[in-house]
Amino acid sequence: MKHQLACLLLICASLMGCSTEETCEAEAGMVTLSANGVKFMIDTYEASRINATSATAGTGVTRACNYGNSLPWNNVTYEDALNACLDAGKRLCTKDEWMAACGAAYPYGATYQSGVCNDSNGIETSQTGAKSGCKTSAGVYDMSGNVAEWVEGGTLMGGGYNSSSTEVMCTSAKEMGANTTSVSQNMGFRCCMDVSTL
Repeated sequence: MKHQLACLLLICASLMGCSTEETCEAEAGMVTLSANGVKFMIDTYEASRINATSATAGTGVTRACNYGNSLPWNNVTYEDALNACLDAGKRLCTKDEWMAACGAAYPYGATYQSGVCNDSNGIETSQTGAKSGCKTSAGVYDMSGNVAEWVEGGTLMGGGYNSSSTEVMCTSAKEMGANTTSVSQNMGFRCCMDVSTL
């Protein structure tokens, strides 16, 4: 159902030469927060491709969408994550923004709780928002586990579905250095936006 518009646009383009700009249908909202006294907005969910569903992460390099109940975009390089956010009119979050959105220790509280997020016991990525307890007090989902998230500068935050309790902490950062072209099942991203750009 949500991909009918994309099909119609392709038919329109081939018959009449009209635009085929991809859009994310029925996106979730963004949450407004503050980092170091500066307001920003962050996607509620980890980024998904336009053609992602609850059963597949989709294909292709497209703009980032903010969908719930969708498999997150994984196996993504830093550059593709950066461009997917830009194509959506957003940007990758900074490390400070990401940590401010996540919380002090874990998104759900100060102490690690096994099974609340898709982390050390996980065997693969799950749908965005599938773990209802894995959210911040502001309502941002999956900041611990599921997929580690690229942030500006080529750092991965939050750990993935196979990460330890230490690796999924809000302060856990894996500096990738020259390895920003690396991809993995447990690597993804989410987007942020300056409040002033609205």
